[in-house]
Amino acid sequence: MTEQELQRARANAQINNIRMQPIRQLPMTLLMMWMVGNDVSIFSIIFVGMAVVNPLQAIAGVNKEFVAFEEDAEKDAQVASAVKLGKLVYIACCLAAFFVALIKLNWMELLPVLSMDWMSGVPPPYKEHVTGVFFNEVLIVHS
Repeated sequence: MTEQELQRARANAQINNIRMQPIRQLPMTLLMMWMVGNDVSIFSIIFVGMAVVNPLQAIAGVNKEFVAFEEDAEKDAQVASAVKLGKLVYIACCLAAFFVALIKLNWMELLPVLSMDWMSGVPPPYKEHVTGVFFNEVLIVHS
């Protein structure tokens, strides 16, 4: 094995290690999400908030993770290709972790997915009806 092939193998091993980091953290995140439950409390909000923000920060800093391989990538086209693929896999893993956090937010009913979630100016009809009936009955009873 030549020195260049050995250097390429080391770089590929390190790139594989970096690009799979978000997936390695996912089981712990899933365990913690299961432990906080679906109730809305300060602990669950903080943890789910971190589960949402951390993958987005990791995606924003993807170039910082792979900056150590820029010099090798300039010298070797195969390493450059491995770095590009590593970045794509890293971003995909971060997106998977982000979608898990979004699913948890949906289970906690904190995502606006229903049409009623977007109608802030329209009061729910059952409250108007109950209030109207209550006042009508009170007025009828007193008259």
